[in-house]
Amino acid sequence: MKLAKIDHVSVSVADIEKARDFYGRILGLTQIPRPDFSFEGIWYKLGDVMIHVIKTARDSKHVDRADISAQDAHLAFYVESIEEFENIIKKIEEEGLPWYELDHSPSGLRQLFFKDPDGHMIEIVTPDPSNPYYESVYLKYYV
Repeated sequence: MKLAKIDHVSVSVADIEKARDFYGRILGLTQIPRPDFSFEGIWYKLGDVMIHVIKTARDSKHVDRADISAQDAHLAFYVESIEEFENIIKKIEEEGLPWYELDHSPSGLRQLFFKDPDGHMIEIVTPDPSNPYYESVYLKYYV
């Protein structure tokens, strides 16, 4: 058996319209057509991977969006430049979302963490040439 690639990831949400606003307007993902399943959902495509946002069948609990940890399961999105990374910080600040940046990440990346309306952790990453680990880790293992 040989796995070829990741086809999609799915995220369960309580409110489809809040999710559409977050993933579409705030993160800027492109919505794509979705088959007519018996449950609500939205599909997005980013590169070769699809993100399936699915309305959960369970009752959701209140999630503390300020409790942010890089150790939580998360979706990570790559941006091409420090400028785009800074634009995302500005946008989530305008939205009033709690966030934090992992300072001097040992990955050689800039890493930003925040949560969607259902409490799913979102990470944004970009290479950071000013990071002391950029050459020894990022260029060695990521490129």
